[in-house]
Amino acid sequence: MRIENNIQPLNTQLNFSTDNSVENSSKTDPFGKFFEEAIELFEKTNSMQKEVEQKQIDFITGKSDDMIGLSMAQSRASSSIQFTAQVTNKILNAYQEIMRISI
Repeated sequence: MRIENNIQPLNTQLNFSTDNSVENSSKTDPFGKFFEEAIELFEKTNSMQKEVEQKQIDFITGKSDDMIGLSMAQSRASSSIQFTAQVTNKILNAYQEIMRISI
């Protein structure tokens, strides 16, 4: 078996892009992806907190008697809030460290 015969199908499958436009670079911007993930984390935490508040209201008013579901939702929301606070603190610490760097 010759090597040239094995390379030919590989070359037809690979597709390299040489387009260096601003639009493509913004899609791979690491800070942009990080920022979007951080915003998504805050939104998920907020929605979990709202879900817990609604379940608490439903339980208090008697619309629901699902004590286990309420407890689980409270636990998930608490964990999410703690995680979000830790991520926020890490971001602030990184920002402060960057500001300390002298140019």
